[in-house]
Amino acid sequence: MSLSSADDPKYSHDVWKTLTQWLHSKKEYKPEYLAEPEPRAAIEESCRILSVPLKELSVKQEIPAELTATLENNIFFFSGFKTHHELTEASKLLKDINGNFKPFHKFLKDVANIDGTYNRNYLNAEYNFATASSQMAVKWKEWEADGDDYDLQYRTAGDDRVRDEHASLNNTTLPQSDPFWKFYLPPNDWNCRCTAVQVRKGKHPRSDSEKAIAKGNAMTDTLKKQIFRFNPGAQEKIFPPKHPYYKADNIVREALISASRKNAMEYAVENLIDKTTIKVKGIEEEIHFTKKGVKEAINQPHDSYMAKNNAIKNIQKLIEQNKGIDFVKEDKGNEMVDGYYYLKTKIEGKESLIVLRKIKGGNTIFYSIVNKRKKP
Repeated sequence: MSLSSADDPKYSHDVWKTLTQWLHSKKEYKPEYLAEPEPRAAIEESCRILSVPLKELSVKQEIPAELTATLENNIFFFSGFKTHHELTEASKLLKDINGNFKPFHKFLKDVANIDGTYNRNYLNAEYNFATASSQMAVKWKEWEADGDDYDLQYRTAGDDRVRDEHASLNNTTLPQSDPFWKFYLPPNDWNCRCTAVQVRKGKHPRSDSEKAIAKGNAMTDTLKKQIFRFNPGAQEKIFPPKHPYYKADNIVREALISASRKNAMEYAVENLIDKTTIKVKGIEEEIHFTKKGVKEAINQPHDSYMAKNNAIKNIQKLIEQNKGIDFVKEDKGNEMVDGYYYLKTKIEGKESLIVLRKIKGGNTIFYSIVNKRKKP
């Protein structure tokens, strides 16, 4: 799967043009602007494209909602920083050599190279990486359940396009717990087509772990390549945690948190509020979504605040795939509330609770996502 195919998703020219019109009208760029509608649309456009491999994979097999939500949050985070870098570069072209602001038609022409670099060239490589990384992340979770009952084997595409340093690891066979896989589960570079497969223990001779790690180190021996020393499944991340996009200050992160809050509410208005109900085993009533409930969930603090907000896009499956339900009667004198359901889940790997409020004589509504219950 590659963006070079005519059938594959492409970055919308309309989104790019609207973004540049917005930037031209602002006459400057600041990281906090990422929470405004036009940059958020650009972030969502990158998310849309980079999430396609994960969505297509979910059609073929069941992926735990917790993992899906975490990986989609990572794509949002990556797309946000990518958009920040695009806007930073584009803002440097707002003025001509005399310090005068360019007319829009001239500015749009001058930023065409930025569009081509980020939204075609880079995006093609990122899409291919997301495809391989999504597959490996999902497989790794399955392999974790089996532990060392099987071995894992590194395999290249086996053609003349395979890089020599990747070919050196072909057929490397080691148990799932071996430290080699902590850093060298594919993909190991942009447009890497290598993979790993589960093989019956004893069918293939096991490799020397230290020698395999040495080869992996040689494969990623430059600063640019060292970012690929990670495991998408173990770390639950599609893109390298040390990607250079992330070298920005906390203002960018705060802006992305704000963007996630606004995006979550927009998603809920369009797809959940007064539109969707869920029936879950262990809860007699149907679960409803209200604007007040979603707003409470978005505003509620959480150790992974951005991931919690983005998880609302997967809230239906997170509720359905809960890991246990407790019910606590209302004890604070609120005569309208019968009590609260607490559904166990995880947000970005952290134990969390989805809170549902049961109204006396009425509906049960989605109310919050928290790390733990408040003390009575």
